[in-house]
Amino acid sequence: MKILCANVGSTSFKYEILDLDHSISIMKGNVERIGNYPSYFTHAGPSGTPVTGEIDVPDHSMAIQHAIAQIGDLSELAGVGFKTVFGKGIWRSALINEKVIQALVDYIPLAPLHNPAYIASIRAFQGLLPKMPLVAVFETWYHQTIPDYAYDFGVPRSWVEKHAIRRYGFHGASHRWISERVPQLINRSSEELRIISCHLGGSSSLCAIKSGQSIDTSMGISTQYGVIQSTRTGDLDPFAVLYMMDQEHWDTKEITRQLMEESGLKGISGTSGDLRDVEAAANAGDDNARLAMETFFYGVKKQIGAYIAVLGGLDVIAFTGGIGEKSVTARTQICLELDWLGIELSTEKNQNHIGEGEISADSSRVKVLVIPANEEIIVAQETANVIEKNIPNAS
Repeated sequence: MKILCANVGSTSFKYEILDLDHSISIMKGNVERIGNYPSYFTHAGPSGTPVTGEIDVPDHSMAIQHAIAQIGDLSELAGVGFKTVFGKGIWRSALINEKVIQALVDYIPLAPLHNPAYIASIRAFQGLLPKMPLVAVFETWYHQTIPDYAYDFGVPRSWVEKHAIRRYGFHGASHRWISERVPQLINRSSEELRIISCHLGGSSSLCAIKSGQSIDTSMGISTQYGVIQSTRTGDLDPFAVLYMMDQEHWDTKEITRQLMEESGLKGISGTSGDLRDVEAAANAGDDNARLAMETFFYGVKKQIGAYIAVLGGLDVIAFTGGIGEKSVTARTQICLELDWLGIELSTEKNQNHIGEGEISADSSRVKVLVIPANEEIIVAQETANVIEKNIPNAS
């Protein structure tokens, strides 16, 4: 079965066709800077040689038209899977219909950067490929196994009963991939493993995984919660928000903009939300950049400590995501002085690491792994499962 995976960002569209019967990627590509001329595209077909260029793509519909034109023959395609973020009242993966789209619309206030882009992309596919099965693979899906005492917030019960306010968690496909890939890499059963998955990038979250299941995760009812993000605050006392709104006479639109676009690494450093830029500024003597980095690393380390307690010990830490896979500094600082917990990095392995593999010292009781994110395979598998079983949307 061949599945097209659609990964939609606020200004980007990435796609990949996977042949699940032969466990191979057939082609992939992306369009970046949507709505900001010039847009850039990359497409790599079966030959693997990428084609790149500049185009004018004012919206996601045009990006999808461009992608479909690059792909060409779609006759063997069984369906399209979307790595959707969050829909009201819908937990599991589901065939997309008007109810699913409305669920995305209802939670735009909780996912203002993601849901509008996904809705536009889904509508574009419906128009271009009206008979093609479309499946929403919600990022909250993998975290259904979190126990109630871990997902509950200390809010009035009416908030929960009327509006379902609770921890949901995100990056589900990424954390699910870690839960599947780690046992394969170290040749151990998932049933006996305690894993902390660290998805670190422009958007970051951690997940405590026990026996293959998510038992806690750092994000909340939105992607705003948890460790600090590229431009989002992470954990923040809600009364700070209320106080600033009163003092500065900001409405919800303005406070939302600042919390999502002007905070996090960018807010602290005053320079950029990209850790590479922040590290360069810190190395040049910028103390705010130094503070941004240390705040980020400290938050991740603190979350790791909490999850070791939750898991009752630890067997594996897995780094994934853009920062987790590529930043030697991030991995070094996060694991620094954790040898008393049995976490020891190999300086040489960490410094020279490329791709997938182990970077822990031989003496480390806990294995430290770097695993490139592979959300597409999880989305493709879930999409195929829904199509084969003809699973309707359900809460």
